[in-house]
Amino acid sequence: MVRLAFLLISLLIIVVNYLLSPVFRHIWWDMVFFGPVMVVGIMDMLQERQAVRRNFPIIGNFRYLLELLRPEINQYFVESNTSGTPFNRLDRSLVYQRAKGELDTLPFGTQKNVYEVGYEWVTHSIMPVHVDPQQLRLVVGPTRDKPYSASIFNIGAMSFGSLSKNAVMALNQGAKIGGFAQNTGEGGLTPYHRQGGDLIWQIGTGYFGCRGPDGNFSAERFIEKKPPCRKLK
Repeated sequence: MVRLAFLLISLLIIVVNYLLSPVFRHIWWDMVFFGPVMVVGIMDMLQERQAVRRNFPIIGNFRYLLELLRPEINQYFVESNTSGTPFNRLDRSLVYQRAKGELDTLPFGTQKNVYEVGYEWVTHSIMPVHVDPQQLRLVVGPTRDKPYSASIFNIGAMSFGSLSKNAVMALNQGAKIGGFAQNTGEGGLTPYHRQGGDLIWQIGTGYFGCRGPDGNFSAERFIEKKPPCRKLK
């Protein structure tokens, strides 16, 4: 049917051109477009290597064109950042960024499905060792000069930029009353954190509050700003 339709349409174009040529003398210029198309269609019908082209002249070529473009279409429009093989886009981007000396860490978690079968990780535990149920505390660094008696319940990381100064002050005062620690989050150590409660100063990747003029970690600024360590009694 497609072959017959192609032949009829080609014949119709030639007949229409012939009939209208006395009125429109330049009408045969349309064969600049239709002529090559007809030649390709006839070649498709005569060749015997590809059945698709032979049975579907002209339009059968699009099948092979799309097949040629399939890898690029799949890579740029269909494939997700994690589904490519043997190396997905995330892995390739990591290599490119490190090769160029660019930042290779992404905020707000991972794009990988860490719950799929075969994915392994080491998870945190709020009770990695035996804890006295009466005190709910454990000693961190018992062999160091200044061991710390840490509560197993503490205030999680929330940066100063996501809270108000009053909220930060209230949280630290609550930590002081409750006898636990407050994580400063990645956003720097401010005077509002220093309300008497224990602090966990999160430095993270940004080095907020302890970064030198070159943008790298500064041990001097860290020593200057770090909270005093309480010695376990």
